[in-house]
Amino acid sequence: MMASRKARALLRSIDEAEQAEAVSACARTLPALLAELEDAGQSALDIVDAISTSGERIAVRLLQLAELELGEPPIPYAFAVAGSLARGEQILGSDQDNALVLSDEYREDRHGDYFSRLSDQVCRQLDKCGYRLCPGDIMASNPRWRMTLTAWQDDFQRWIEQPEPGALVRLCIFFDLRAIHGDAGLVDALRRDFLARTRTSPLFQAHLAAAALHFRPALSWFGRLRFKSNEQGQARINLKKHAITPVVDLARAWSLAAGLDEVGTLARLQALKTHHPADSERFEDLENAFVTASRLRIAHQARQVRAGQQPDYRIIREELTEQDETALQHSFQQIAACQQALIRQFRAEAFQ
Repeated sequence: MMASRKARALLRSIDEAEQAEAVSACARTLPALLAELEDAGQSALDIVDAISTSGERIAVRLLQLAELELGEPPIPYAFAVAGSLARGEQILGSDQDNALVLSDEYREDRHGDYFSRLSDQVCRQLDKCGYRLCPGDIMASNPRWRMTLTAWQDDFQRWIEQPEPGALVRLCIFFDLRAIHGDAGLVDALRRDFLARTRTSPLFQAHLAAAALHFRPALSWFGRLRFKSNEQGQARINLKKHAITPVVDLARAWSLAAGLDEVGTLARLQALKTHHPADSERFEDLENAFVTASRLRIAHQARQVRAGQQPDYRIIREELTEQDETALQHSFQQIAACQQALIRQFRAEAFQ
């Protein structure tokens, strides 16, 4: 298919870019690619995969170019991503969430300047590519998120054994951490360590379950969709806030409690169906809700691109057919039911 060939050609252009500006030029074509893929009838999940894969390759190429400029890394390290890119779910309008995991050979006086310059350069260039600087400063350019493996392990141990409800809402994306460049073994070791802890810590599981209710489906008391009006009087729903993120949080909470190593939301739900066969219908409901919200979000962003607008996550009621509205309402109801099931399972009522 023509659109698929264009997606592959874009990846080749990214990989072959010899300067950061050429990478930025590739990134600027992503909105048009999304619209073309949607026009060609590609599924929402395939489009998300194409946009997310492109985002990963952009970051990797910028890291490769930075290493060519700064020289070979003095010690092993891994550039890791968190959040939607780590899960393979990044689309238009995403900010960046990333970190460095450094070998325990790291010494600040000998190696600090190299990794500071590398991180600052790459994060700035990602911003120029359209991946906004993280509002919460969860980026490798922040020394707080540039640590040795042992330091990361100590942090995760503290987060798990002494969970703080407010902090978990912000920090839970680190449990999606995935290496995209460098020594992936450093992140693999970190994941093995914290997964061994998450599956044996009822207190952490309860706190994470409560944190998974930070975002809820937009439903009225009568179980109907609840829209909010913008300044133009348009009734809208934020699909990321009220659909995508709640499913992501639910899948993460159940997955970490089981000690499963999958990172992507659908991969987690598939693994959970195998791990908890008695609850497979519940995870199937969440899969369907995630697919429905993804389909509507991609269609919404494609319409915005065609209209020359900045893509966002706020779908307007007039964009929804009667069938879409019914499907979205059903998805919200299923998400709400799963949130209540999570709270009951992990006895998290006290932490809400």
